Amino acid sequence: MISKFTFFLCTAICLPAAQAANIIDSIYGIGAGSFELPGHSGPTFETYQAGSMAIGGWTVNTVNIDWVKDSVWNASDGHYSIDMNGTNLPNGTPSSPGGLQTVIPTTLGSTYRVTFDVAGFVSAGNTSNPKTMDVTADGTTQSFSLTTSNIYPGALVVPLALNWTTMSFEFTASGPSSVVSFLSTVSNGDGSAMLLDNVVIEAVPEPASLALLAGGALVLTLRRRRAGH
Repeated sequence: MISKFTFFLCTAICLPAAQAANIIDSIYGIGAGSFELPGHSGPTFETYQAGSMAIGGWTVNTVNIDWVKDSVWNASDGHYSIDMNGTNLPNGTPSSPGGLQTVIPTTLGSTYRVTFDVAGFVSAGNTSNPKTMDVTADGTTQSFSLTTSNIYPGALVVPLALNWTTMSFEFTASGPSSVVSFLSTVSNGDGSAMLLDNVVIEAVPEPASLALLAGGALVLTLRRRRAGH
């Protein structure tokens, strides 16, 4: 029979791991990390310029991006995703690489993992491949690349079926808050850049916590073996 001590030990060390949540969703609302918060009103996509905060939890931080509904292509999570290069600027100037960012609370010295899904496509007017993007967290930048095999045959064939790929990296916080930003490095004007969805930011358990978790599992195993005799 498992003792009260063992039960409370398991509760203390197992629940935090089981309840680990996306910090973006915790701060801005469930669905913020996958661009699902209310605000999109168009049937296909909406273009937002630098400085826009129309997408809940996010700020467009350079040029523009497209907030795309799954009537155009399937999202990785939910109904919406981001094309990191928006459409042409209002004055007709071809779009340049776009970007967006979020700000989350962090603890000095703690490690965080950023996980996100990416996709892309090529077409007659959009032949850049691979798709590329820089992700910066708390001043540290990492570059990502995706060679896509998705082909977009034209506007009459929608929604486009995309293959999404999960990527991730970790960073160590240098203060009480951290800026996490995504910046396209695809320069092909109005063509599609890397597509982004399902951004998850979570605290990485400290080694001591992992050791405690392993110790708790060992205690449970020993108790069960004794109870079996």
